Amino acid sequence: MIDGVHIWRAALDEEGWPGPGELPPAERRRAEAFLRPETARRWVAARWALRRTLARYLDRPPAGIELEEAAQGKPRLRNHSGGIELSLAHSASLALVAVTEGRQVGVDVEMITPRENLVALAERVLPAAAAAGIRDAAPRRQLDAFYAAWVEHEARVKCLGTGLGAPLPDVEMAVEAVAVGPEYAAAVAVAGSAVGPLDCHTLRAG
Repeated sequence: MIDGVHIWRAALDEEGWPGPGELPPAERRRAEAFLRPETARRWVAARWALRRTLARYLDRPPAGIELEEAAQGKPRLRNHSGGIELSLAHSASLALVAVTEGRQVGVDVEMITPRENLVALAERVLPAAAAAGIRDAAPRRQLDAFYAAWVEHEARVKCLGTGLGAPLPDVEMAVEAVAVGPEYAAAVAVAGSAVGPLDCHTLRAG
């Protein structure tokens, strides 16, 4: 039984991740469609991070885990009724896999990079209350505040499977920041009144 949320962190540039050869045909085609080799390599590593994480809970080899995409591309287990729910996010060289049992979960991570016109951007892409927080933040705090609000919003969207831009339904949901280092912002959202304990682990490539 998973109490709270298990978060698995993977460094995608670490040497030792398998290549696309053992991935299912659809995932190999996705990898081949990327124009930049680095983007393709990191995407493949993130898929293996997801499969290796799930292998720990399902007692199956990573290559044998069958996945499908739910609404808005959220991965889920195919033909599995064991209650395991999952979410995958990756940005630059970091991937996060969130695993829960019996309730929906969404995780997001973003590398913090300078942006211009943060207030206007927040008003365009974030809920009104979150955008107001960016507008009211001190200028030196706006960048961190924007990314914190962004990952929280996207974690909610991933949890619900609604897609960005769609109105969020009025359902009970808990959101919590995930500490992943100064270069990134991350958050996890779950259905229910509380996230519960966050059990964080590191997943190695080799």
